[in-house]
Amino acid sequence: MLKILGAFCILGGCGYIGARISRIYKKRTELFRFLQNGLALLETEINYASTPLPLALERVGKKINKDCRPLFVKAAAVLQEKKGVTATEAWEAGVTALCHEVPLTEEEKELLFIFGHGLGGSDKEEQIKNIVLTQKQLNLLEKVAEEEQVRNQKMWQYLSFSIGAVIVLILI
Repeated sequence: MLKILGAFCILGGCGYIGARISRIYKKRTELFRFLQNGLALLETEINYASTPLPLALERVGKKINKDCRPLFVKAAAVLQEKKGVTATEAWEAGVTALCHEVPLTEEEKELLFIFGHGLGGSDKEEQIKNIVLTQKQLNLLEKVAEEEQVRNQKMWQYLSFSIGAVIVLILI
């Protein structure tokens, strides 16, 4: 009886690990979609409402999905709290906060850092161009992440249960 209970615990634990890893792939795909939406909201705040950048970032942070929220909220907080901080430095702090929530590759982080270099340092039209360009690049990253998700999500789920079954067979 104890062996059966132990076998179920091993299979359940391995299955849980596989589900957690596969959920990361889904979360990354969603992140890029939500980042594009966040940049669209930021574009609206900058272009049509002519909102100052700290307030625009704060408003977007309140409206955006919880996975992307740390990026916008942290950037807004740094801009509002610390005097003499550039928008680039605030955006980099936001990207760092986002990386604590969702693992990003170096290429993805670099894209977000590059976007931050054009934020707040140029006129409205240049910022809008920068936002549109970054949205297009995020769209490409979203497609790549979807391909990775399709390719790896089920693999991790099946692999984790298979490893659990092998462990159970070895122990029995």
